Amino acid sequence: MTEKMIKKNTEYNGVKRRKNYTLHSILYTLIIVVLFSCASKRPTTEIAPLSSAEEQRFYYFYHEAVRLSNIRQLDQALETFRLAYSIAPNKAGLNSDLGVLYALIGFIDESEQHLQKAVALQPQNWWFNLRLINLLAERRKYDDAIQTVLALQKHFPYKEEVYFMLASLYTQTRQFELAIDAYNQMERIVGISETLSFEKTRLYLRAGMPERGIAEIHRLIEAFPAEMRYRVLLGDMYMQLNQPETARVIFEQVLAEDPQNPFVYISLSEYYISTNQPEKALELIVKALKNEQLDISTKLDILGTHIESLLENDKKVDEIENLFKLLIEHYPLEEQVHAFYAVFLLFQDRQEDMKPVLQTILYINPQNEAAWFQLVQPYFVEKDYEKVIEIMTRAIESNPDAPEFYFYKSIAQMLFTNYEDAVTSVQTGIDLFESGQATGNRALHSEFYTHLGDILNRLERFDESFEAYERAIEINPNNARALNNYAFSLAVKGKNLRQAERMSLRSLELDPNNSAYLDTYAWILFKEGHYRLALFYIRRAIDNLQEGEERGIIFNHYGDILYRTGDKEKALEMWKKALELGVKCERLNMKIETGSLPENP
Repeated sequence: MTEKMIKKNTEYNGVKRRKNYTLHSILYTLIIVVLFSCASKRPTTEIAPLSSAEEQRFYYFYHEAVRLSNIRQLDQALETFRLAYSIAPNKAGLNSDLGVLYALIGFIDESEQHLQKAVALQPQNWWFNLRLINLLAERRKYDDAIQTVLALQKHFPYKEEVYFMLASLYTQTRQFELAIDAYNQMERIVGISETLSFEKTRLYLRAGMPERGIAEIHRLIEAFPAEMRYRVLLGDMYMQLNQPETARVIFEQVLAEDPQNPFVYISLSEYYISTNQPEKALELIVKALKNEQLDISTKLDILGTHIESLLENDKKVDEIENLFKLLIEHYPLEEQVHAFYAVFLLFQDRQEDMKPVLQTILYINPQNEAAWFQLVQPYFVEKDYEKVIEIMTRAIESNPDAPEFYFYKSIAQMLFTNYEDAVTSVQTGIDLFESGQATGNRALHSEFYTHLGDILNRLERFDESFEAYERAIEINPNNARALNNYAFSLAVKGKNLRQAERMSLRSLELDPNNSAYLDTYAWILFKEGHYRLALFYIRRAIDNLQEGEERGIIFNHYGDILYRTGDKEKALEMWKKALELGVKCERLNMKIETGSLPENP
């Protein structure tokens, strides 16, 4: 049995701390502390009662301080509480409220002093004690907190929270047997219960006494013999103690008595996994997922845990798909069920079947960004840019502050040769960054400017393009794509070749095997007249070409470099290859026709 199975939250959160004070308030606090220390030494029975006027002044300041606290004007509240304190320092409620306020503004020692005083003045007040216990626990003064709870127990011997606090504090100090004893005392008051037995079992396991933990579950089974969950839990404990055969016997007994019990299928599947019988384990997982008694939350947990084994089982593809369809039929508006089915279809490489599933997910939750991106991918592959634009437009309507959608839309518009629209989309995304609506992703911010530079380049707005590349590099100096594209643009224009060479070399330092970056560097060297060195790098570019990369431009450049190094025959061969690979350019046609390279490349 794991912690997760029997975990119950028994932690008591301490008072939230906040620093908000001035030098004046610190000095004033020291004066008040001295007054408080002197006053607290006198027996309360010797305190003279307040006059009617003093009582009236006290309650005016006290209620005003409470009001200021409620509207979070803490400095003013503290000053006003102090005025009330100067009139009546032995009011328990005032000391308790002062203790809380001191904790909020960060004066923890003063907070504890006032809370201690409140409890001393009214030891039977539950809330005063609880505030003090919380603060002591937060300060890790566990022994003091325990003593305070033990004192409180004398006033509230039948209050369950007392024993939960005791058990929690003993657990914090690793006094597990005392924590168990606290639960036993509570059990004598309220009777045996699942909560208490689970807590005790958890502590027995932490204390290294698993046999006593098993005995505790046996007590629970004896008290509630019809509750099969406890028997399954017992089997889980034996699994954890590495006694799988004992666990299997228990699981099979539960299965015989209660064949519809959903939890035994899960636990028994764990047994088969541990004994290397994955087929049997998968059968039980599927049965559990089909079981109508199992809630959807648990089913989603099972799917999340076992999705890989479900996906990898080629022998039962149809059965598993029917299982997903059954779950969708039962839970048509459960987003996660559709998401798991989409993963299954993706794993089967069934892109077309996945599209309506993703559409359903987005109908349920239009803010699911991952689903939008997954939906658009196959249309990019199919080069259906018009469809990509349509999908990204819908995505933006539901997620207007998500910059990635503008990026995808702009790429599709550029590929669809809608350059002006592409500029508008990418600029809208940039505006989200510039206005602070999209933060924390400098790399993406830089990529937006790189993309803007690429579009402006196609529009032959070269000066604006260069400014965009420079802004991209300013935001992210390690943006290899911006460095390369800017360098290539300069090389094509024959401008600032030394700057282009430095940027190109930096892009290669960041991504040394990128064929496009190697081609850029070779082309810059060619422009500078370093033909032999250019030949070395263009060959490296060709050697590193990946499937799907644009090849025509590289072979065109290769031909030019070969021609300048004297290999005119091979140069012609490369130019023809570039033409075959789709390079359309009058200059390339002229090179092939004449078998020569013009003087101004």
